[in-house]
Amino acid sequence: MDPNLSLFLLYQPYFCSPQNFLPYMSLPMFEPQQIKAEVSVPAIPINQKYQRTWTKSELEEVFNSTIEYCQKYNKQIETLTISDFAVISMGKRQTPEQIMIKIKEVRANGTLRPGKWSEAEDSLLASLVQLHQSSWGRIAQVLNNEIHSKLNIRNSKTCKERWNNYLNPGINRASWTVSEDSLLLKGYLQYGNKWKSITKILPNRIEGAIKNRIKSLLHKMKRECKSEEELMKEIDNFCNEAEVKKQENI
Repeated sequence: MDPNLSLFLLYQPYFCSPQNFLPYMSLPMFEPQQIKAEVSVPAIPINQKYQRTWTKSELEEVFNSTIEYCQKYNKQIETLTISDFAVISMGKRQTPEQIMIKIKEVRANGTLRPGKWSEAEDSLLASLVQLHQSSWGRIAQVLNNEIHSKLNIRNSKTCKERWNNYLNPGINRASWTVSEDSLLLKGYLQYGNKWKSITKILPNRIEGAIKNRIKSLLHKMKRECKSEEELMKEIDNFCNEAEVKKQENI
């Protein structure tokens, strides 16, 4: 006989005895509300609100602190180094580099108004556009070297916007004509709110003015229309009438 089987038969009464089994215990039951309360859900982070690098009060405070520093140590603003601005920046939110660039910009512009262009900048920008055409990166580099002591105050985008929106002598600032309004509305029907595409229809008008004009025209038409379909018909009627007047003038 197998020795394992003989051992089992010998101790069978012990193994099969009820008192040698652990008592049955049912698992605890939880209500859904209890489970929901005990499970911790990680908090969803809230996006922080964008904070500007400079506020008006901060700019005035930093400028006044710089003036006081120069008077105390008998220095000129243009001779201040990063070490000087490290002292001025103590207790301020901005870094010494940020303060140095901002003070240099204020001195060059002659005003605390952020981003304002000086007459010297405008004059040089006009000359550089004639020389370098649309090489805005090169124009910004020369402008910073000549006006801002090689500090990166202006970039290619700001130079381009300044020229296209303010200094370009080819900009048409006259009142809007019926013919122009008709072209704008046709462009809106074709491109929607893609303002840059519509600007190509009237290149002598700046993009911001075109955007505002289209919104003004649509606002007036929407007040007299009850549906989108009626608005489209109103735009078509306006364009057709403008075309008729144009032919009559010819």
